[in-house]
Amino acid sequence: MTFHGRGWTVFCTEKVVHVLLAMPKPVRDILNRQLCDLAKRGGAAIDAGLPPPGVPLDAVGVHYSFSLREGVRGIAEYLVIADIREFYVTELLLVE
Repeated sequence: MTFHGRGWTVFCTEKVVHVLLAMPKPVRDILNRQLCDLAKRGGAAIDAGLPPPGVPLDAVGVHYSFSLREGVRGIAEYLVIADIREFYVTELLLVE
């Protein structure tokens, strides 16, 4: 997933992809929009010298967690790989 104007991408682990594919299409579409929004907002923040969305999970500013919204409750964890302008989603936890 890429936000077109910035060149930042979102890449998901195989485990996260399986979770996404197991969701009904309307939920999967919401989650895809949220992950693309991560590339848009997170990339813009980093480009401006600010931290990306969410709560840092480490002291060096690489590992983050953010709450899902838009009717899908849960959290996603990701790594910021700034040298290749990528957000690497490592965990996706959905709550019913």
